[in-house]
Amino acid sequence: MSETLLRSFADYKATSEWIRSSVEGLTDEQLSWKPSPDKWSVKEVVAHLVDSSLVHSVRIRKIVAEPNPSFVLYDQDAWVSTAKSNEESIDRLLSALDSILAYNVLYYGRLSEADWNRIGLNEGKEVPLYELFESFVRHSRTHLAQIERTKAARIAAEG
Repeated sequence: MSETLLRSFADYKATSEWIRSSVEGLTDEQLSWKPSPDKWSVKEVVAHLVDSSLVHSVRIRKIVAEPNPSFVLYDQDAWVSTAKSNEESIDRLLSALDSILAYNVLYYGRLSEADWNRIGLNEGKEVPLYELFESFVRHSRTHLAQIERTKAARIAAEG
C-alpha cells in the first residue's frame, strides 16, 4: 500500500471520530436544523455518509469480485429527503456509520495490491479501486466541512 493510500486509510478509519468531535455538545434541535429547505441538517449529512458508505461497500466488493463492473448509482438528495433522518438520534446514525466503516476496514485490510488496482466503471470511465477509495475519503472530508458550515450558519441565525 502506498504512503498516500496509508494516510487515506488512517483518515477513513477516523471519519466517525471526527464527526463525533464535531457534533459534541450540540442539541437535537441544532443537529436537526437546516440552513434552508434545500440544504441538509447535520443529521442528514451524517445519514448521507451512512448511505454513501453502504453504496461504497457494494462498489468495492463488485470491483474486486467482478470483471469491469459498473458503479451502483443513486440519487443522494432523494435518499436524504425520504429517510427522515432528523427523527433519528445522532448516536444511532453514528453507530450505523461506525459499523459500515469497521466492516469495510476489515475488507480493505485483506486486499492485495492487485485488488487495489482492479477497475470499476463509473458511467463508462475506468476507475481503479484505489482511486475510488481516495475519492470516498475526500467525499467524507467535504461533508465534515459541510457540518462545520451548518454549525456556523446555525450560530449566525441565533444572532
